[in-house]
Amino acid sequence: MRWSNVLREQIHLNTAKALSSAALHEMVADQCRQNRDDLIAQGSASPVYTTYVDGKRDAAEETAMLQGGLVVYVFSALAQAANWALDQCRKRSPVRSGAYRDSWVILVDGIAWQQAPAKIPKGSTVWIVNTMPYARKIEVGGMRVSVPPGIVEAVRQATQRRFGSIRADKAYKPLQGGRDARGEPIPYVLRQAGIASGMSWDKKSKTWSRKHAAYASNRADRQAGQQMLYPTLILTEPGQ
Repeated sequence: MRWSNVLREQIHLNTAKALSSAALHEMVADQCRQNRDDLIAQGSASPVYTTYVDGKRDAAEETAMLQGGLVVYVFSALAQAANWALDQCRKRSPVRSGAYRDSWVILVDGIAWQQAPAKIPKGSTVWIVNTMPYARKIEVGGMRVSVPPGIVEAVRQATQRRFGSIRADKAYKPLQGGRDARGEPIPYVLRQAGIASGMSWDKKSKTWSRKHAAYASNRADRQAGQQMLYPTLILTEPGQ
């Protein structure tokens, strides 16, 4: 079950005559909450959710009608998408030293997120970005590694297909503050002009080849002293 799905489970009760109406309402409510909490504990649902009881948002489960009533939990699609996308970024990373794979971070509304991705609040703007100084080279194919370039773009496309209610974008963003996995300060400042390596990845043959000799870039944003812009996956919930 995806976290963005609603939890709809029929509750069967032994309606013994000894039970009062209040006791039955409490039993139904407890069973609904138990089903919800079991999914969260199993990692199948996000702890971020909205409750609807007989169509009323945030109503108590005890107020559900015993005959034909409905308790619905709508789990956060954004939290699930962020958790899944982060895992995909790590799985697609080169692992020669592990530093790049370990440098994926989440920012929520511009602030580094220290909690589990499943707890990201609905309506947030989520960035998933790798903080290593060569992250841009890996993304654009300017550095030959053991995996194809375009990790952020590939995860963006996969996330958009999997989570239709989430908008997934890619942009090159500035970062401020913190340290990468090697302890170096963020952002990385170019020490010399960026190099166009001439390396290219062929999707059909799945091999690297050289298209031209390496040369120093003349782009203004790739000159010495410029802060690097980091390839970033941006997740939002349209309409929130």
